[in-house]
Amino acid sequence: MDEVYRLTHDAYVGRGYNPPQPDGRLVHYPHLDAIPETTVLIAVENGRILGTNSITLDGPLGLSVDGDFKPECDAIRKERRPLATSWRIATREDLRSETRVVMGLIQETVRCGISAGVLTCMFTFNPRHERIYKKLLNLETVAQCAETKGLKNAPAILMRLDLENCPQRWLDTPELRARQWQILN
Repeated sequence: MDEVYRLTHDAYVGRGYNPPQPDGRLVHYPHLDAIPETTVLIAVENGRILGTNSITLDGPLGLSVDGDFKPECDAIRKERRPLATSWRIATREDLRSETRVVMGLIQETVRCGISAGVLTCMFTFNPRHERIYKKLLNLETVAQCAETKGLKNAPAILMRLDLENCPQRWLDTPELRARQWQILN
């Protein structure tokens, strides 16, 4: 986790979302890191972490997006769909122009969500990424805020992915397609 915190720190500081911390770490939503509802994904090559993303199933401690979008999340909870959030996506700065790490993390996040029975996954992004995530994942924008808690200069949009609207390219294995069918039917 220390390497995940360091990578997150460097990525967020590099984007201007957070001032540099003396210890070089950004521990985002620490209450969610060690709970069974959270899976921390990492992309590793030759022993070096290239990127990370986390997925948290809704549970007693809630979701990372509750801090900035609680009313919207509660409205979605009323739909009674198994819910999760994808958060803390970060890659090494020298890999930002490459898509392979982000695409791999997205694929694994979708796999984890489907395996856990999730029907709706919530995401927050900087608004400048809204169009790309709509195109990649067919996400729907739910809300926006001018600044997120705990970060500086970080406006955010809340987006949702409903499993039935997930593009087939992310369900490219027979296992995921079969699991999607079982969940939806």
